Amino acid sequence: MARVMLKKDKEKKIQNFYPNVFKDEIKQIMGTVKTGDIVDVCSEDLTFIGRGYVVENTNALVRVLTTREETIDKKFILNRIKVAYDKRKYLNKETNCTRIFFSEADGIPGLIVDKFDKYLSVQFRNSGVEAFRQEIINALKKVAKPKGIYERSDVENRTHEGVEQKTGIIYGDIPDRVTMEDNGLKYTVDIIDGQKTGFFLDQRDSRKFIRPFLNSNTRFLDVFSSSGGFSVAALAEGCQKVVAVDKNPHALKLCLENYELNGFENKFEVVEGDAFSILKTLSNRGEKYDVITLDPPSLIKKKIDIKRGRDFFYKLCVDSFKMLETGGILGVITCAYHMSLEDVMEVTRMAASKNGLCLEVIGINYQPTDHPWVLHIPETLYLKALWVRVIER
Repeated sequence: MARVMLKKDKEKKIQNFYPNVFKDEIKQIMGTVKTGDIVDVCSEDLTFIGRGYVVENTNALVRVLTTREETIDKKFILNRIKVAYDKRKYLNKETNCTRIFFSEADGIPGLIVDKFDKYLSVQFRNSGVEAFRQEIINALKKVAKPKGIYERSDVENRTHEGVEQKTGIIYGDIPDRVTMEDNGLKYTVDIIDGQKTGFFLDQRDSRKFIRPFLNSNTRFLDVFSSSGGFSVAALAEGCQKVVAVDKNPHALKLCLENYELNGFENKFEVVEGDAFSILKTLSNRGEKYDVITLDPPSLIKKKIDIKRGRDFFYKLCVDSFKMLETGGILGVITCAYHMSLEDVMEVTRMAASKNGLCLEVIGINYQPTDHPWVLHIPETLYLKALWVRVIER
């Protein structure tokens, strides 16, 4: 087994359970390595620090799997998946759809697995984790006992690493639609063509949070609605008007399917197009809303994108505040790790000041517990939701 020797003092973060060994932290590689190889990571004095797999065409050359001198084999993979699966069983009372494995947070960097009822959607997010592909599939079949497994490894970073994106059935059969039950509501899930792995499971807590603030007098605008997670929650509370906005026609088709699945009869509308253009159109028409949610896709992939991301959210908030009634609520949500909660609060405050509005914070949400946040791995905290109310001063 090859060894990767770190520069002086670079071992401390690995000893503190951070999983990425970057190329500029490496002093020497003893032996030859290629993507997928298991290597030992050691300090400058050759003390064992951790063991992980290699990903050649990225800045993080080694993804650490363990800080123990243990064998990385099918038994190791099975145990990691079983531990992750078992600790989420308590969620079965709330929903039949959960994230059962969350990459670094569950101890196998690059592996994402979502469970939609009796079916699994899996992503191998980098080329290195592909080396354990069959062991992972076998473990998932044994632990989760699914009727089918579908691969959604259609992620951009695979292309950057020189490996093809993959989608398709890995095991069993996958239906066109799966019905998700979540906090008393139903959602239709398209594992094959839906966004991400099929549905935005990470918004569970935010969808639940906003419902007590809604009633039959509420006018609700759901921007970047995807398949209507927030819209369905709004309709469930009897909101008098619900408008879902998204540029993806398939997402809006699923949105309408979700409305019908729950048998809602109150007023709803779907609008296809660019969010900025639609917000300006609605504002120019003099439309007013009591609650607006802004939940755009992650546009901030790197640290250098933060300014662009802040400007993006600022403009969204400025346009949204023009349509919010006094007492109205705005939800500003980001799924970008590099966009901090402080960034979200600052741009929201600046946009409110631009409109001469005063805000009070009514809530802050993060991702739910089936998307674990490990304190030693900052990247595992990625979703932040800021909820503010317009108040008179």
